[in-house]
Amino acid sequence: MSVDTGGTHTDIVIIDSDRKALFTHKVPTTPGQLSSGVMEGAKAALTRASRRLEDVERFVYGTTLVTNLIIERDAVPVALITTENFRDVLAMGRAFRNDNIYDLRWRPATPLVPRRLRLGVRERIDSAGRVVEPLDEESVRRNLTKVVEAAVDTVAICLLNSYVNPVHEQRIAEIAREEFPELRLSVSSEILREFREYERTSTTVANAFVMKPIGEHLDHLESALRQAGLRSAPHIMRANGGIMSFEAAKEKPVALTHSGPMGGIIGSAVIARRAELADIITFDMGGTSSDVSLISNGKPTLTTRSTVAGMPVKLPTLDLVTVGAGGGSVAWIDAAGALKVGPRSAGAEPGPACYGKGGTAPTVTDANLVLGRLNPDWFLAGAGRLDVGLARQAIGNLADRLGLELMDAAMGILSISESHMVNAIKLSSVKKGVDPRGMTLIGFGGAGPLHVLGLARELGIRRAVVPCAPGNMSALGMLSADLSHDFVLSLVKDLSALSPEELRGRLSELLETGSKWLTDEARDDMEPLLLPSIDVRYTGQSHELNLPLLDFDEFDGLIEAFNAEHHHVYGYRMLNEPLQVINLRVSAVGRLPRRDWSRQADPKLVGPQGKREVWLDASGPQTATIWRAEGLRETDLIEGPAVVEFSGSTFVAAAGWTVRCDAFGHLHVQSQD
Repeated sequence: MSVDTGGTHTDIVIIDSDRKALFTHKVPTTPGQLSSGVMEGAKAALTRASRRLEDVERFVYGTTLVTNLIIERDAVPVALITTENFRDVLAMGRAFRNDNIYDLRWRPATPLVPRRLRLGVRERIDSAGRVVEPLDEESVRRNLTKVVEAAVDTVAICLLNSYVNPVHEQRIAEIAREEFPELRLSVSSEILREFREYERTSTTVANAFVMKPIGEHLDHLESALRQAGLRSAPHIMRANGGIMSFEAAKEKPVALTHSGPMGGIIGSAVIARRAELADIITFDMGGTSSDVSLISNGKPTLTTRSTVAGMPVKLPTLDLVTVGAGGGSVAWIDAAGALKVGPRSAGAEPGPACYGKGGTAPTVTDANLVLGRLNPDWFLAGAGRLDVGLARQAIGNLADRLGLELMDAAMGILSISESHMVNAIKLSSVKKGVDPRGMTLIGFGGAGPLHVLGLARELGIRRAVVPCAPGNMSALGMLSADLSHDFVLSLVKDLSALSPEELRGRLSELLETGSKWLTDEARDDMEPLLLPSIDVRYTGQSHELNLPLLDFDEFDGLIEAFNAEHHHVYGYRMLNEPLQVINLRVSAVGRLPRRDWSRQADPKLVGPQGKREVWLDASGPQTATIWRAEGLRETDLIEGPAVVEFSGSTFVAAAGWTVRCDAFGHLHVQSQD
């Protein structure tokens, strides 16, 4: 069982291994108390599956709460203990501006820790790990006392060069735990033992910033699950595409950024492998935003250069581009009289105007409803109803101000929204030298299938896939994720000065740490794996490339592999340039068994279920055949214009596209033009 809490809806998926059956459910998210929506949805989904919470052998949770807390700065104050005279590292950051260097109103992101709570202690360790100045423990105690007196209960500890020698950080943590046991601690050498002072400090502080609210939320949710009968240990989706226990997550909550959307990427990779699709683009459009990621050669792309609200979080993360364009994105008119869409969203409360919950602003969902793409009587599998009159009224008010007809205004909203999504896809592909035209676009999320073919047409993509449960895809993908944790150790050493023996010795430290983590997280059905890798660059470069670290006696193989990868990524290689080893990494993976399901078409829903007028472009309405996903057979060939209604989403296909359903219920869409 998996639960994905999004900004608008909470999605639940159950795979019943005994019956080989898949069950999905969707309920509104409860922003004030997320656990309420989780428990309500779980109870309803289990009832549909004729199961109890006691039967659940694997429970996986996903949430965007960590990301939202950092973006909205909606958390308790935290303090930072750092090396004396280095407390302004967070404010100074890096010597570059944002992408738009001509923006006269640009300002750097405000640090998560105010200057009065950034406190320095006397100590110094050099870049080789030698103690230059011993730790002044009295200055530690004075500063910790200041923290407690300021009513702050969470402290980030990040000292200069502690990545190479953490002895002073460890001692500060010991003092805090002995003399100030009420404090929560986020220690950089435990969070990110990697060089680059600003990024390490930012990541450690971000971890501290969300420790208390995430800890309280997971405690409350686990308590509710246990009281309702859950016996197995609950797990949560993390940014690297793996899962971890609630206990581990409370110690390192910064690893949960973009937790929910990562499930969709993992699930898409599984679909791609089964369909023998090597290169795909995932497009996840929910109620608040759209997320895009690239999967090359069947593997999701990892990065350690992610940011949240403009602040670096330097942990391995599935590469993701997010734009504020979702089903709830609000259409508005700027001061110059131009139509804009997003990034503000109507969210779950009050939601789009058509929800009938008091919202009056026109949204992308309202536009889709007015254009006939959505069935007002089949919202959330018929559990709700959309009010066409309210949607027409909201968009009509906007159309009057723009001097447009109602349908032209609705089409304009969709065109502008889709342009944002096209740009996001280009950021994930074209900007990185990848031609999207030969790739497959996988569209999911509550609103993704409504727009997937429009985006494919704009990008010249001829093949698309819509998963069997597009509105619950992130939750479904979580059930294909493995236990995973990443460990890193910085070396920053010329390859010529490093022997294979020294490299193996340093690597053994990480392997031992990874092995211990797997032992602590062990499950009976888990296959443990330790996957070492190495970060290498040409001497003088500012960024490195990550390579799998295989057994070797000499470095010739490593040099050859790096030159080949550098040429693949950047288009050139420098064979005579010396190399530098930056970091050693180990990914500790606990492989879990995959759960499959069989699918039978509902005989009551086989074949077209009717027709209706649908606006698919600005040329006017077209007559589309209506299909229900539950009634699709592998022998069915659907030709656009057509609409396929899922329980939590709707897919529209224009003329010139054909649709087939596979054994799992995934739709494979092909352009005939």
